[in-house]
Amino acid sequence: MAKGVIGWEEIVMVDINNIIEKISQDSFEEFSEGVVKILLDSKNVDKMPERLAKAILYNFQMNQQKLLVGIRPLLEASMILEEEKTIDLLHYYGIKI
Repeated sequence: MAKGVIGWEEIVMVDINNIIEKISQDSFEEFSEGVVKILLDSKNVDKMPERLAKAILYNFQMNQQKLLVGIRPLLEASMILEEEKTIDLLHYYGIKI
């Protein structure tokens, strides 16, 4: 990681809500699909915390993955599995962390 770049470990969990608040609600569906693609393409699935896997599965069962409640665990898991790709996606949406 480049010097001066904040790592996911340094982002307080409350901050994830601040990040999500910066995403336009009109972009939730597209953003969610981007995060899901990152997760599905990841070679780091062994890093996925069980609680996040369960939350993501539940949100898909309830068709909530494109809502605020569903984006939170997707984003958190994506940052754990593929931090750089997730930050690139956030930057694409104009969100700097």
